[in-house]
Amino acid sequence: MIASPVAIARKSLFKLHNGVGLGVFAVVLISALTGAVLSFRGPLKQPPPSAPVVAEHLPLEQIIARAQAAGDGSPATDVQLALEPEDPYLVWLDDDAETEVFLDGAGNVLETREGRGRLTRVLFQIHTGELLGLFGQAVMVCAALGLCLLAWSGVFMWWSRRRAKHR
Repeated sequence: MIASPVAIARKSLFKLHNGVGLGVFAVVLISALTGAVLSFRGPLKQPPPSAPVVAEHLPLEQIIARAQAAGDGSPATDVQLALEPEDPYLVWLDDDAETEVFLDGAGNVLETREGRGRLTRVLFQIHTGELLGLFGQAVMVCAALGLCLLAWSGVFMWWSRRRAKHR
């Protein structure tokens, strides 16, 4: 008996699906584990300094300008707003040290910290593939594309099996 083209395609697709699944598994596992740790990174981080309560906060542009002046003048890449009166603003600078600047609502610098080399930063670099540079980022992109291929091939195999049963 000669196998139908659909059965041959399904077997080939099954082999491709298994091969890609095994290849993507390690990368996705590492990304998932580091992502899970990063999701609950609060206890891993050094607590921020407490900010004195001020009657009126400076505009955000001035807070950012003071943070940049506290560093080497590098631009800010991200800002965490003060959600409670005693919480500081946190501004990340785009310098080699990945400086974090904590400021109160009046724009006074409470503390600066170097972010490079800290545990959460290293976990983030592993999670994104940045730790291995362009090669690592390419691996993460390939893993993401591999997941898309796995989803597509899995749906196709299910659909073709279902279609074969209804004939």
